[in-house]
Amino acid sequence: MKTINVDVPEDIARRYLNMSPSEQLSVSKELIRILEKRKGLREIMDDMSEQTKKNGLTPELLEELLKN
Repeated sequence: MKTINVDVPEDIARRYLNMSPSEQLSVSKELIRILEKRKGLREIMDDMSEQTKKNGLTPELLEELLKN
């Protein structure tokens, strides 16, 4: 494991520091879970493109919409 620093508001830091070690571990595990699911910009753009195709938005239709 690697230790990182995360900037948080003062009240959040205080609440975290007042937690038990097991509660702090739970917070760390949740942060790991969130960051593991995080997608890169390219993957997000690819997902959006795929979704618009599924919803019937063709490049031609998009161009027509942008003209208006």
